[in-house]
Amino acid sequence: MQLLAMVEVAKWNRLKFQWEDIMTLIKKFMRTATAAGVAGLVSTAALAESIVSFNGPAGEAYIGRFIKGIKETAALKGYDIKVFENQFNQAEQDQQVQQVLAAGVLPDVFIWWPSDAVAGLGSLRALAKTGVPVLKINQLPNEQDKQYIFGYAGPDDRLRARNAGYMMREAAAAKKAAGGEGYNVLVLSYPHSYGGYGLSINAFKEAIAGSDLKIIDDVDEGFGQANGYKGAAKAIAANRDEGIHFVYGMDDAILTGGIKALEEAGYKMGEDVIAVGTVCNGDKQLIEEGKQFGTTLQSPLHEGQLAIKMVEEYLQTGALANYINFTPNPAVTATNMETVALRGFDGKLYGIDELCSGAWGG
Repeated sequence: MQLLAMVEVAKWNRLKFQWEDIMTLIKKFMRTATAAGVAGLVSTAALAESIVSFNGPAGEAYIGRFIKGIKETAALKGYDIKVFENQFNQAEQDQQVQQVLAAGVLPDVFIWWPSDAVAGLGSLRALAKTGVPVLKINQLPNEQDKQYIFGYAGPDDRLRARNAGYMMREAAAAKKAAGGEGYNVLVLSYPHSYGGYGLSINAFKEAIAGSDLKIIDDVDEGFGQANGYKGAAKAIAANRDEGIHFVYGMDDAILTGGIKALEEAGYKMGEDVIAVGTVCNGDKQLIEEGKQFGTTLQSPLHEGQLAIKMVEEYLQTGALANYINFTPNPAVTATNMETVALRGFDGKLYGIDELCSGAWGG
Protein backbone atom coordinates (compact mmCIF):
# COMPACT_ATOMS: atom_id res chain seq x y z
CA MET A 1 0.00 0.00 0.00
CA GLN A 2 2.81 2.38 0.88
CA LEU A 3 4.47 1.68 -2.48
CA LEU A 4 1.20 2.36 -4.32
CA ALA A 5 0.80 5.63 -2.44
CA MET A 6 4.32 6.70 -3.42
CA VAL A 7 3.58 5.88 -7.06
CA GLU A 8 0.37 7.94 -6.98
CA VAL A 9 2.22 10.91 -5.46
CA ALA A 10 4.90 10.66 -8.14
CA LYS A 11 2.20 10.60 -10.86
CA TRP A 12 0.50 13.64 -9.33
CA ASN A 13 3.74 15.61 -9.14
CA ARG A 14 4.53 14.76 -12.75
CA LEU A 15 1.07 15.88 -13.91
CA LYS A 16 1.32 19.02 -11.75
CA PHE A 17 4.62 20.08 -13.34
CA GLN A 18 3.31 19.24 -16.82
CA TRP A 19 0.26 21.46 -16.20
CA GLU A 20 2.45 24.29 -14.93
CA ASP A 21 4.65 23.96 -18.03
CA ILE A 22 1.54 24.14 -20.23
CA MET A 23 0.30 27.27 -18.45
CA THR A 24 3.72 28.90 -18.84
CA LEU A 25 3.71 28.15 -22.58
CA ILE A 26 0.18 29.54 -22.98
CA LYS A 27 1.18 32.77 -21.24
CA LYS A 28 4.28 33.08 -23.42
CA PHE A 29 2.11 32.54 -26.51
CA MET A 30 -0.31 35.23 -25.33
CA ARG A 31 2.50 37.76 -24.93
CA THR A 32 3.65 37.02 -28.46
CA ALA A 33 0.08 37.13 -29.77
CA THR A 34 -0.61 40.45 -28.06
CA ALA A 35 2.53 41.97 -29.53
CA ALA A 36 1.45 40.68 -32.96
CA GLY A 37 -2.06 42.08 -32.61
CA VAL A 38 -3.87 38.73 -32.55
CA ALA A 39 -4.63 38.47 -28.83
CA GLY A 40 -8.30 37.83 -29.60
CA LEU A 41 -7.45 34.27 -30.59
CA VAL A 42 -7.21 33.20 -26.94
CA SER A 43 -8.80 34.60 -23.78
CA THR A 44 -6.48 35.34 -20.84
CA ALA A 45 -9.25 36.22 -18.42
CA ALA A 46 -8.48 33.17 -16.29
CA LEU A 47 -4.70 33.58 -16.45
CA ALA A 48 -3.56 35.93 -13.70
CA GLU A 49 -0.11 37.11 -14.75
CA SER A 50 2.59 36.78 -12.13
CA ILE A 51 5.66 38.76 -11.08
CA VAL A 52 8.65 37.84 -8.95
CA SER A 53 10.60 40.78 -7.51
CA PHE A 54 14.10 40.51 -6.05
CA ASN A 55 15.02 43.48 -3.82
CA GLY A 56 16.46 44.59 -0.49
CA PRO A 57 14.88 44.36 2.98
CA ALA A 58 11.54 45.86 3.97
CA GLY A 59 13.21 46.94 7.21
CA GLU A 60 15.09 49.68 5.33
CA ALA A 61 12.74 52.67 5.20
CA TYR A 62 12.77 53.36 1.47
CA ILE A 63 12.65 49.72 0.37
CA GLY A 64 9.82 48.94 2.78
CA ARG A 65 7.76 51.73 1.23
CA PHE A 66 8.73 50.61 -2.26
CA ILE A 67 7.49 47.09 -1.49
CA LYS A 68 4.22 48.59 -0.24
CA GLY A 69 3.88 50.58 -3.49
CA ILE A 70 4.72 47.70 -5.80
CA LYS A 71 2.34 45.28 -4.06
CA GLU A 72 -0.55 47.73 -3.99
CA THR A 73 -0.09 48.67 -7.66
CA ALA A 74 0.26 45.03 -8.75
CA ALA A 75 -2.96 44.15 -6.90
CA LEU A 76 -4.82 46.99 -8.61
CA LYS A 77 -3.67 45.67 -11.99
CA GLY A 78 -4.65 42.11 -11.15
CA TYR A 79 -1.10 40.70 -11.02
CA ASP A 80 0.11 38.10 -8.57
CA ILE A 81 3.43 39.21 -7.05
CA LYS A 82 5.97 37.48 -4.84
CA VAL A 83 8.77 39.53 -3.26
CA PHE A 84 12.15 38.13 -2.20
CA GLU A 85 14.06 40.36 0.24
CA ASN A 86 17.80 40.18 0.91
CA GLN A 87 19.75 41.96 3.64
CA PHE A 88 21.91 43.95 1.18
CA ASN A 89 23.74 40.69 0.56
CA GLN A 90 24.35 39.57 -3.01
CA ALA A 91 25.19 35.99 -1.99
CA GLU A 92 21.81 35.77 -0.25
CA GLN A 93 20.07 37.17 -3.33
CA ASP A 94 21.89 34.67 -5.55
CA GLN A 95 20.55 31.85 -3.37
CA GLN A 96 17.03 33.22 -3.72
CA VAL A 97 17.37 33.23 -7.50
CA GLN A 98 18.50 29.60 -7.46
CA GLN A 99 15.58 28.74 -5.17
CA VAL A 100 13.08 30.23 -7.62
CA LEU A 101 14.67 28.54 -10.62
CA ALA A 102 14.87 25.17 -8.87
CA ALA A 103 11.15 25.31 -8.02
CA GLY A 104 10.43 25.11 -11.75
CA VAL A 105 7.44 27.48 -11.66
CA LEU A 106 8.34 30.64 -13.56
CA PRO A 107 6.51 33.98 -13.44
CA ASP A 108 5.61 36.14 -16.41
CA VAL A 109 8.13 38.84 -15.43
CA PHE A 110 11.12 39.16 -13.11
CA ILE A 111 11.85 42.49 -11.41
CA TRP A 112 15.55 42.81 -10.59
CA TRP A 113 16.97 45.16 -7.95
CA PRO A 114 20.46 43.75 -7.35
CA SER A 115 22.30 44.17 -4.09
CA ASP A 116 25.50 44.40 -6.14
CA ALA A 117 24.98 44.81 -9.88
CA VAL A 118 28.46 43.52 -10.78
CA ALA A 119 28.58 40.55 -8.40
CA GLY A 120 24.96 39.70 -9.23
CA LEU A 121 25.49 39.52 -12.98
CA GLY A 122 25.53 35.70 -12.93
CA SER A 123 22.10 35.59 -11.30
CA LEU A 124 20.72 38.11 -13.78
CA ARG A 125 22.09 36.01 -16.62
CA ALA A 126 20.43 32.91 -15.14
CA LEU A 127 17.07 34.70 -14.90
CA ALA A 128 17.27 35.90 -18.51
CA LYS A 129 18.25 32.41 -19.70
CA THR A 130 14.79 31.13 -18.66
CA GLY A 131 13.19 33.26 -21.38
CA VAL A 132 11.20 35.23 -18.83
CA PRO A 133 11.59 39.01 -19.41
CA VAL A 134 13.52 40.93 -16.74
CA LEU A 135 12.95 44.56 -15.71
CA LYS A 136 15.82 46.21 -13.85
CA ILE A 137 14.93 48.84 -11.27
CA ASN A 138 16.63 51.42 -9.01
CA GLN A 139 20.13 51.14 -10.54
CA LEU A 140 20.69 52.19 -14.13
CA PRO A 141 21.76 49.41 -16.52
CA ASN A 142 25.48 49.05 -17.13
CA GLU A 143 27.23 47.71 -20.23
CA GLN A 144 27.29 44.17 -18.84
CA ASP A 145 23.67 43.75 -17.78
CA LYS A 146 21.71 45.67 -20.42
CA GLN A 147 21.64 42.65 -22.75
CA TYR A 148 19.67 40.66 -20.17
CA ILE A 149 16.84 43.12 -19.44
CA PHE A 150 13.97 44.59 -21.43
CA GLY A 151 14.19 48.00 -19.75
CA TYR A 152 14.80 50.12 -16.67
CA ALA A 153 12.46 51.87 -14.22
CA GLY A 154 13.70 54.01 -11.36
CA PRO A 155 15.51 57.16 -10.28
CA ASP A 156 17.97 59.19 -12.29
CA ASP A 157 21.03 58.94 -10.03
CA ARG A 158 22.85 61.65 -11.96
CA LEU A 159 19.98 64.13 -11.68
CA ARG A 160 19.54 63.46 -7.96
CA ALA A 161 23.23 63.98 -7.23
CA ARG A 162 23.44 67.01 -9.53
CA ASN A 163 20.50 68.63 -7.71
CA ALA A 164 22.23 67.95 -4.40
CA GLY A 165 25.41 69.56 -5.69
CA TYR A 166 23.54 72.64 -6.92
CA MET A 167 21.79 73.00 -3.55
CA MET A 168 25.14 72.77 -1.77
CA ARG A 169 26.60 75.40 -4.11
CA GLU A 170 23.66 77.66 -3.27
CA ALA A 171 24.23 77.17 0.46
CA ALA A 172 27.99 77.73 0.08
CA ALA A 173 27.44 80.96 -1.87
CA ALA A 174 25.10 82.25 0.84
CA LYS A 175 27.66 81.35 3.50
CA LYS A 176 30.40 83.18 1.61
CA ALA A 177 28.22 86.25 1.09
CA ALA A 178 27.60 86.35 4.84
CA GLY A 179 31.35 86.27 5.50
CA GLY A 180 31.49 82.62 6.54
CA GLU A 181 34.56 80.43 6.13
CA GLY A 182 35.21 76.71 5.60
CA TYR A 183 34.07 74.63 2.63
CA ASN A 184 35.28 71.09 3.35
CA VAL A 185 32.77 68.45 2.25
CA LEU A 186 32.21 65.02 3.80
CA VAL A 187 30.43 62.56 1.49
CA LEU A 188 28.41 59.79 3.14
CA SER A 189 28.09 57.38 0.23
CA TYR A 190 26.36 54.28 -0.87
CA PRO A 191 28.71 51.29 -0.74
CA HIS A 192 31.18 51.96 -3.54
CA SER A 193 30.25 48.62 -5.16
CA TYR A 194 26.59 49.69 -5.42
CA GLY A 195 25.35 50.48 -8.92
CA GLY A 196 24.28 54.07 -8.21
CA TYR A 197 27.50 55.16 -6.51
CA GLY A 198 29.67 55.96 -9.52
CA LEU A 199 26.96 57.94 -11.30
CA SER A 200 26.10 59.84 -8.12
CA ILE A 201 29.59 60.84 -7.04
CA ASN A 202 30.62 61.92 -10.54
CA ALA A 203 27.48 64.03 -11.04
CA PHE A 204 27.92 65.62 -7.60
CA LYS A 205 31.55 66.47 -8.32
CA GLU A 206 30.57 68.03 -11.66
CA ALA A 207 27.90 70.13 -9.95
CA ILE A 208 30.25 71.61 -7.33
CA ALA A 209 33.22 72.02 -9.71
CA GLY A 210 34.54 75.60 -9.80
CA SER A 211 33.08 76.47 -6.41
CA ASP A 212 34.84 76.84 -3.05
CA LEU A 213 33.61 73.39 -2.02
CA LYS A 214 36.23 70.65 -1.60
CA ILE A 215 35.59 66.96 -0.88
CA ILE A 216 37.92 65.83 1.93
CA ASP A 217 36.44 62.39 2.65
CA ASP A 218 34.12 59.84 1.01
CA VAL A 219 32.84 57.22 3.47
CA ASP A 220 30.90 54.11 2.40
CA GLU A 221 30.08 52.35 5.65
CA GLY A 222 26.76 51.00 4.30
CA PHE A 223 23.04 51.71 4.04
CA GLY A 224 20.75 52.97 6.79
CA GLN A 225 20.99 55.35 9.74
CA ALA A 226 23.22 53.13 11.86
CA ASN A 227 25.84 52.91 9.13
CA GLY A 228 25.53 56.62 8.42
CA TYR A 229 26.27 57.30 12.08
CA LYS A 230 29.22 54.90 12.09
CA GLY A 231 30.70 56.33 8.88
CA ALA A 232 30.35 59.94 10.04
CA ALA A 233 31.92 59.14 13.42
CA LYS A 234 34.97 57.68 11.67
CA ALA A 235 35.20 60.67 9.32
CA ILE A 236 34.93 63.15 12.21
CA ALA A 237 37.87 61.50 13.97
CA ALA A 238 39.93 61.26 10.77
CA ASN A 239 39.35 64.90 9.77
CA ARG A 240 39.47 66.63 13.13
CA ASP A 241 42.30 68.95 12.10
CA GLU A 242 40.83 70.03 8.76
CA GLY A 243 37.25 70.26 9.99
CA ILE A 244 33.96 69.38 8.27
CA HIS A 245 31.77 72.21 7.01
CA PHE A 246 29.37 70.51 4.58
CA VAL A 247 28.02 66.97 4.34
CA TYR A 248 26.40 65.28 1.33
CA GLY A 249 24.40 62.11 1.99
CA MET A 250 23.59 59.92 -1.01
CA ASP A 251 20.55 58.72 0.95
CA ASP A 252 18.65 60.64 3.61
CA ALA A 253 18.66 57.64 5.95
CA ILE A 254 22.46 57.58 5.81
CA LEU A 255 22.53 61.36 6.24
CA THR A 256 20.21 61.25 9.27
CA GLY A 257 22.67 58.95 11.03
CA GLY A 258 25.52 61.23 10.01
CA ILE A 259 23.77 64.29 11.42
CA LYS A 260 23.33 62.51 14.75
CA ALA A 261 27.07 61.74 14.89
CA LEU A 262 27.99 65.32 13.99
CA GLU A 263 25.72 66.75 16.68
CA GLU A 264 27.13 64.40 19.29
CA ALA A 265 30.62 65.57 18.28
CA GLY A 266 29.61 69.16 19.05
CA TYR A 267 28.79 70.45 15.56
CA LYS A 268 25.74 72.69 15.26
CA MET A 269 23.82 71.69 12.13
CA GLY A 270 22.86 74.55 9.84
CA GLU A 271 25.66 76.70 11.24
CA ASP A 272 28.88 74.73 11.73
CA VAL A 273 27.87 72.11 9.16
CA ILE A 274 25.41 72.41 6.26
CA ALA A 275 23.81 69.12 5.15
CA VAL A 276 22.31 68.16 1.80
CA GLY A 277 20.80 64.77 1.05
CA THR A 278 18.88 62.78 -1.52
CA VAL A 279 16.02 60.26 -1.63
CA CYS A 280 13.79 61.94 1.01
CA ASN A 281 13.02 59.13 3.44
CA GLY A 282 10.15 60.91 5.10
CA ASP A 283 11.83 62.86 7.89
CA LYS A 284 11.26 66.39 6.62
CA GLN A 285 11.59 67.55 10.22
CA LEU A 286 15.35 67.95 9.73
CA ILE A 287 14.70 70.45 6.92
CA GLU A 288 12.01 72.24 8.95
CA GLU A 289 14.41 72.60 11.90
CA GLY A 290 17.21 73.92 9.68
CA LYS A 291 19.47 70.94 10.34
CA GLN A 292 19.32 69.89 6.68
CA PHE A 293 19.44 72.43 3.85
CA GLY A 294 17.64 70.27 1.31
CA THR A 295 17.16 66.93 -0.40
CA THR A 296 16.29 65.50 -3.80
CA LEU A 297 12.93 63.81 -3.79
CA GLN A 298 12.88 60.17 -4.79
CA SER A 299 9.58 58.60 -3.87
CA PRO A 300 9.19 54.87 -3.23
CA LEU A 301 5.57 55.28 -4.34
CA HIS A 302 6.70 56.52 -7.76
CA GLU A 303 9.27 53.77 -8.11
CA GLY A 304 6.82 50.99 -7.23
CA GLN A 305 4.12 52.38 -9.52
CA LEU A 306 6.54 52.90 -12.39
CA ALA A 307 7.89 49.36 -12.15
CA ILE A 308 4.40 47.86 -12.48
CA LYS A 309 3.50 50.34 -15.24
CA MET A 310 6.51 49.14 -17.25
CA VAL A 311 5.60 45.50 -16.60
CA GLU A 312 2.07 46.17 -17.82
CA GLU A 313 3.31 47.92 -20.96
CA TYR A 314 5.64 45.05 -21.79
CA LEU A 315 3.05 42.33 -21.20
CA GLN A 316 0.54 44.17 -23.38
CA THR A 317 2.84 45.13 -26.27
CA GLY A 318 5.97 42.97 -26.04
CA ALA A 319 8.26 46.03 -25.77
CA LEU A 320 8.68 49.39 -24.03
CA ALA A 321 8.29 52.69 -25.82
CA ASN A 322 11.33 53.89 -23.84
CA TYR A 323 14.10 51.59 -22.64
CA ILE A 324 15.02 53.97 -19.77
CA ASN A 325 12.14 55.28 -17.61
CA PHE A 326 12.83 57.70 -14.76
CA THR A 327 10.86 58.70 -11.69
CA PRO A 328 10.69 62.47 -11.03
CA ASN A 329 13.55 63.71 -8.81
CA PRO A 330 13.06 67.43 -7.98
CA ALA A 331 15.06 69.39 -5.39
CA VAL A 332 13.28 70.06 -2.09
CA THR A 333 14.25 72.78 0.39
CA ALA A 334 12.51 74.70 3.16
CA THR A 335 11.40 77.29 0.61
CA ASN A 336 9.38 74.91 -1.59
CA MET A 337 8.72 71.97 0.72
CA GLU A 338 5.09 72.82 1.46
CA THR A 339 4.22 73.42 -2.19
CA VAL A 340 5.82 70.34 -3.78
CA ALA A 341 3.15 68.04 -5.23
CA LEU A 342 3.65 65.48 -7.97
CA ARG A 343 1.39 63.15 -9.87
CA GLY A 344 1.87 59.47 -9.37
CA PHE A 345 1.83 57.07 -12.28
CA ASP A 346 -1.78 56.39 -11.29
CA GLY A 347 -2.68 59.99 -12.23
CA LYS A 348 -3.35 61.07 -8.62
CA LEU A 349 -1.71 64.12 -7.05
CA TYR A 350 0.47 63.47 -3.99
CA GLY A 351 2.04 65.90 -1.54
CA ILE A 352 5.56 65.55 -0.18
CA ASP A 353 4.38 63.88 3.04
CA GLU A 354 2.77 61.06 1.06
CA LEU A 355 5.58 60.79 -1.47
CA CYS A 356 8.36 60.57 1.11
CA SER A 357 6.79 58.94 4.14
CA GLY A 358 4.83 56.13 2.53
CA ALA A 359 1.62 57.50 4.07
CA TRP A 360 -0.40 57.22 0.84
CA GLY A 361 -3.55 55.17 1.00
CA GLY A 362 -3.97 55.69 4.75
